[in-house]
Amino acid sequence: MAAASLRLVVVAAAVAISLRGAAAAAVTVEDACRHTRHEAYCVKALSARPESRAAALDMPALAEAALSMAADGGAAATSFVRNLAKMPGGMPPECLEGCVAKFQEAVAELRRSEAAMEVRHDAAGAKAWVTEARADGETCMDECRMTEGGAAPEIADRIDELAKLCSTALALTDVSMSKHP
Repeated sequence: MAAASLRLVVVAAAVAISLRGAAAAAVTVEDACRHTRHEAYCVKALSARPESRAAALDMPALAEAALSMAADGGAAATSFVRNLAKMPGGMPPECLEGCVAKFQEAVAELRRSEAAMEVRHDAAGAKAWVTEARADGETCMDECRMTEGGAAPEIADRIDELAKLCSTALALTDVSMSKHP
């Protein structure tokens, strides 16, 4: 009887510890975004995502949502830059072609980062791909500055947006790695 009671106490303690750990792992979008450089932007962007609207999520789930958000943002930027080529008196074609290529690379890298987190739970791999994606977006501007006529301000805005998305994804991936090795 005493052994059964002791086992019951041990099981109850293990369940309590497990529940406390689960509760500690839960985090709101606002709490997660405190770890980012662009906190208000992060809250606004992640709160708009259906998968982030749950009352409490864990950091890996929010990092995955941020990665998905960055990939979607990169795809939208690619489409936007492609459409600039159709505008009369727009940017030099070499600049547009280079930016489209760079944004396509960035989107591919962001999709790889999503897969790294979702399938393999490889936060370090995801972080590397997001870093590459952010660099690709910035490289587009560098190339346009060297081209006569330079980049349209709209492209600069899209690159800034992509940089914020990537920064948010990197920050949440870092926090995810530190909390869930």
